[in-house]
Amino acid sequence: MARRTEITSFVLLFTLLIAAPAAALQARITELRVAGGVVRASLEIRDMFPDKFRDVLERGGAIHLRLQLELWEDRAIWDKLAVPALVSVFRLILDPSTRQISVADRYGEAARLPAWQEPLALRLDLGRVDALSGGRRYYVRTQGTLGTIAEREATDAGDAVFGRDEGGVTIGAVGRLLFHTVLQVTDYLQSVSADARTRDVTGNEIKSGIRP
Repeated sequence: MARRTEITSFVLLFTLLIAAPAAALQARITELRVAGGVVRASLEIRDMFPDKFRDVLERGGAIHLRLQLELWEDRAIWDKLAVPALVSVFRLILDPSTRQISVADRYGEAARLPAWQEPLALRLDLGRVDALSGGRRYYVRTQGTLGTIAEREATDAGDAVFGRDEGGVTIGAVGRLLFHTVLQVTDYLQSVSADARTRDVTGNEIKSGIRP
């Protein structure tokens, strides 16, 4: 009987270990405020480096973080998108000499942090403050996807559409830049995702600065 109990306990423990989900990506809005007439969101990204992504970076590969932020007006019948959704794509690579992760968007390096250190802090502009009405209620929905993409295939496709430029700011170069920026979730070969929403806050609260 004791032997059977030990086996049953082992099987139960093994089943629980298999069923336990891996740590999921977390994307959280930590602050909303207005700066220079623009609604600015501060974010923290956590659980970015599971083993499979560390291996990719250690081998000299890149992972991509795609963030989609939506500022919604909370209404009684149908919620309304207050400004067009913001989609940003960041490329993460590991510098083996400094053991630092470089996080770059289409404008250049946005952040740098020691390898595997978290959270990654980002600030993104959502839209003009003119879109807010002081007494109405709003919330921000955040969708994040972190994963690998077939960069070689994306480059080849961009070259086929826009031509191959060796340098300079040309129409082809700008076109390829936008082509690579507007990556869709379906482009990711392996990925983890996060979907979060802030609590409702008024337009006046956002204008004065708030941690939702």
